[in-house]
Amino acid sequence: MINRLLIFFLLVSNIALAQDAKKVSGEIRDNLGYGLPGATILVKGTMNGTTSNMDGQFELDNVQSTDVLVFSFIGLKTQELVVGEKTSFAITLEDETSDLEEVVVIGYGTSKSKDLTSPIASISGDELTSVATSSPMGAIQGKVAGVTIVNSGAPGAGPSVTIRGVGTLQGTNPLYVVDGMFLDDINFLSPNDIESMSVLKDASAAAIYGVRAANGVVLITTKSGVKNRKMNITYDGYYGLQSVTQRLEMANSSQYADFMRASGVQGYINQVDAAIERYGGENGVPSVSTDWYDELIRTTAPVHNHNVSLTGGNDKSAYAFSLGYYGQDGIMDSDGNYNRINLRAKVDYDVSSSLKVGFGTLLTQEDRMIDTNQAWFQAYVSNPMFPVYDESLPDDEGYPVKFGNPHNLGYSTYYNNPVAVAHYNRDNESAITRFLPNIYAELRPWETRDIAFRSAFNADFSYGAASHFIPEYAVGNNEQTINALSKTTNWNYDYIWDNTITAKNNWGKHNLTSMVGFSVREENYRWMRGTAQGVMNDDYLDSGNEETRRVYDGGSRFRGMSAFARFSYDFNYRYLLSLTMRADGSSKYQEKWGYFPSIGAGWVVSEESFASGLKNWKFDYLKVRASWGILGNDRVPSNDGFASIATGGLGDSGIFDSVLVPGMINNSRFSYLKWEEVNETNIGIDTKLFDSRLSVEADYYRRDTKNAVVSPRAAFGNPSVLQNIGTIRNSGFEAMINWSDNIGKDFRYSVGANITTINNEVVDLNGNPYIETGSAEFPQRHVVGHEVYSFYGWEVAGVYQNQAEIDADPIAKANGLTAGDFKYVDRNDDGVIDGNDRTLLGSPNPDFTYGINISAGYKGFNLSATFQGVQGATIFNRRRADINKHGSNNLDANLVDAIWTGEGSTNNTPSAAGMFNPWNTGRLNSFFLEDGSYFRIQNVRLSYDLPKAWMESAHIGAAQVFVNADRPYTFFSSNGFTPEVPGGIDQQVYPIPSVFTVGARVTF
Repeated sequence: MINRLLIFFLLVSNIALAQDAKKVSGEIRDNLGYGLPGATILVKGTMNGTTSNMDGQFELDNVQSTDVLVFSFIGLKTQELVVGEKTSFAITLEDETSDLEEVVVIGYGTSKSKDLTSPIASISGDELTSVATSSPMGAIQGKVAGVTIVNSGAPGAGPSVTIRGVGTLQGTNPLYVVDGMFLDDINFLSPNDIESMSVLKDASAAAIYGVRAANGVVLITTKSGVKNRKMNITYDGYYGLQSVTQRLEMANSSQYADFMRASGVQGYINQVDAAIERYGGENGVPSVSTDWYDELIRTTAPVHNHNVSLTGGNDKSAYAFSLGYYGQDGIMDSDGNYNRINLRAKVDYDVSSSLKVGFGTLLTQEDRMIDTNQAWFQAYVSNPMFPVYDESLPDDEGYPVKFGNPHNLGYSTYYNNPVAVAHYNRDNESAITRFLPNIYAELRPWETRDIAFRSAFNADFSYGAASHFIPEYAVGNNEQTINALSKTTNWNYDYIWDNTITAKNNWGKHNLTSMVGFSVREENYRWMRGTAQGVMNDDYLDSGNEETRRVYDGGSRFRGMSAFARFSYDFNYRYLLSLTMRADGSSKYQEKWGYFPSIGAGWVVSEESFASGLKNWKFDYLKVRASWGILGNDRVPSNDGFASIATGGLGDSGIFDSVLVPGMINNSRFSYLKWEEVNETNIGIDTKLFDSRLSVEADYYRRDTKNAVVSPRAAFGNPSVLQNIGTIRNSGFEAMINWSDNIGKDFRYSVGANITTINNEVVDLNGNPYIETGSAEFPQRHVVGHEVYSFYGWEVAGVYQNQAEIDADPIAKANGLTAGDFKYVDRNDDGVIDGNDRTLLGSPNPDFTYGINISAGYKGFNLSATFQGVQGATIFNRRRADINKHGSNNLDANLVDAIWTGEGSTNNTPSAAGMFNPWNTGRLNSFFLEDGSYFRIQNVRLSYDLPKAWMESAHIGAAQVFVNADRPYTFFSSNGFTPEVPGGIDQQVYPIPSVFTVGARVTF
């Protein structure tokens, strides 16, 4: 009886459950709005489940209201929902939050972040497109520890990049590897085409690239398609305006006239009076007061970027196509601009289960009209007392445009009309067509073994054409008496053929990944230049005078061969070991082969049983690591010097029987150059705390550049020859810290910071105490025990305030000084100021750099801000220092206001008369050196993701609108437009504008 009742109740229960069962359906998307094919939908605790179709849609039968549905997709965060009364679901799966599982691109392969033994910084493509810049490297300024970037404001100009300090005198830019192709720059590449960027900062990571890796390596992976996904079309673009928001103020005519009268130099006073006589004036002040920067700078200049991409695929293939355009006008009121078109295609195809092939190509067309930087310098030095245009000029002084000129006021031809300089040099254009194809095949012949054979061929073809036409003109005494045209063409053909075998083995708790490879490469460069005068137009050299036509050409060829290997081992994901070796053969040097080993080790302390106490200290993860390696730098001249007899110049020639006989120079020195080597050690930690909300990465590094190529003075008048005799050391600490968290369901935020200290030192110069560089007038030195490119001169101790101080100082009396002149530090206390009293006054190398990144989001809104700064760099104000050679220069308003005017007025700046005394301004001294430190609001971005319900009704996958401000304000004390000065010498620097943009990203 009991058994029958039990059967009866079971039947009733099953009938009831069957009546409660229902069908549910829905769609699964990723956070960009793409439908996810192959996502798993499973009733928790059962085998009842299904997968989504090509569009991310699904249906599932026999689901109870009390069931929990589990939605999952590889690489995305799993989501669980109670069914309840719902029958339709719209699910968005977010990116997996654990960055320890993040796949990082390394040389010739990938690795999970948790398995790395070296500091590799990874930047996503989305981070690169959040900044309005033509160059991908400009977009990471302030975001990556150890990477120093100095931008330029010229249209389309790329930044200079150094990784962990200046370790060579032969160029500091890193090696760029784009989908396997070696490149010297990536300014032609659109940030929209980049999937990820990895910066290999230490020798352990970069040694796989051997002789090209001394300055660091930047790996670029371009975007690929996605299998089993219908075509998605994405538009990403913005339009913006550039503006010079922080301008250098110059002295106006009143200030300039007062300064010149105070100088007591009659010739300069006469020039002021001549301006009043010619253009009018009142009370000794000229009526014309031209602000040359106002005349040169546009109020706003447009910049815009547009990119359309198509991605998708089926079960065997994936494709990605994109077309992009970037346009930027210069802020100089001239013809300067930059336009770039990028066309990219990438296809991957599974020929079979064991063979995969792929093809990619990038076609770029760059067109640039180049503004002359000389106009910026003239805008500083030219006096304000003459107008831009002067219709009263005769034709021979103003042709074809009657530009005003300073020569009628008694100024030399060193001075010009800055607007005229820009106008007559505006026809300077260049065009570069670049084609980068690549093809690969990957074979996995065994299903039971994880072994891959890969062969990849990459090429880089480029053709460049430049033309500079200067028309006949006259601006006062400055003139071009005949039309002149120069044209340059260059061709580049490089290729790399890489072949690798990668095997992964796992046995027990042991994991080993092995990779061996062989590579050959070739680089070919050809150029030709022609010039002519008297051309009839700016198109053809043949239209010029036959006797003035000149043709020059040249080129180079380089071949290389390499073998390399890497072995990455871990035991139970706890003890990590990485070994790398590369042998590079080069046709550039007498010593053909170089060998570049590295080793890295890591210990995941938090995985140890004894480390359970770390949890009490909120440590979720802790890894310590150390690495060492050797890198090479082959970007040094391959044949700098050789024993020879060559024709000398006029100074080496003689006249015999009224006939000029060319003299000969015997160069008895011979160079045996080879590549520089970097020997680097790195020690670091990676840790996560407080449920992985706080992450910290910290490293100490020391990198010694040995065999550094320098040029010591040669004996007996021989020309100097480059030699491998230097050792340069960079050392310091890097740290990156980030906190991210959510408050409630809808609010999220993160705060991050990074800092890098850079201690630069010349360790050895083969017995030489220093090597001279810079100019004879304003020298720099590489001094053992100090930084490279150190400024070398006299230290100003103050300003003589009165005659009593002059009379009490033998140095002042001996040099005929007066109140308002500089006092210098007598370093050797011999009572004489001479060359022995010079000292090192700082260098362009910063003590440390830093960045701060903040973001906050609420529902569809997100606000982010990046701050960036440099501390300890020194700038040489070359514009101010020019006043001694050409005393009629204008001055910036800050300098005029700071002039010594009497006892106690200042102890830092000389008098007006003192500004023309060679004692004060005819030598490099600390007065002309300024603090190059700055703090910048680098980027502020506000975006809004439109609600998905709106998008679905409009048949749009996702849409975002945003406004962006790049470099809206910089805090700095140096007297210039910008503290970002390449090489630390501020003379003709193109101002870096602020950029304000509005844009959108829409996916269909």
